[in-house]
Amino acid sequence: MTEIRNLSDLFYHELQVLWSAEKMLLEAMPLMIDRAQNEGLKKMLSMHLAETDQHKVALEGICKQLGIDPEGDYNPGMKGIIQEGEKVMAKDATAEAMDAALIAGAQKVEHYEISGYGSAAHYAEMLGYEGIAQRLRLTLAEEQDADTKLNFLAKNLVNVRAQFAEEGAMVGHSNSDDRSRL
Repeated sequence: MTEIRNLSDLFYHELQVLWSAEKMLLEAMPLMIDRAQNEGLKKMLSMHLAETDQHKVALEGICKQLGIDPEGDYNPGMKGIIQEGEKVMAKDATAEAMDAALIAGAQKVEHYEISGYGSAAHYAEMLGYEGIAQRLRLTLAEEQDADTKLNFLAKNLVNVRAQFAEEGAMVGHSNSDDRSRL
């Protein structure tokens, strides 16, 4: 494990764990797309998969420019988020509930990446790498945009459908006394 003695070392570490995260996401996202039932969600995840590939390539270019190996550090945090999502995707769920779960999982990923790219962009700026900072801020904006779109889809469609599916199941399985409370 490489030591972190200063801001440059921390910056290099952050770039490497971001690259590791993007690599893992490229492997994990096709299953999410496959499990999604809502066409808008499928499309959104597919578009973000393409962005994720671009983010990985951009990080490789930044690392090459700085003379560091992008594979230099592994990201156990993203691995945990992905494993949590895989565990949820393996559950028996209605299509509506699974779509809601997929969005929640995707937003966990986005929030993690927003934190990482925000920190990396700030470090780059402080270290005088303005061009790199601009590229990292562009990726940060794309991650924030993806989170905003996921949030909108969840609040305005997917979560509502999951709630109605639950209420319909409750009505279908309740006795007459329970129905009077609905």
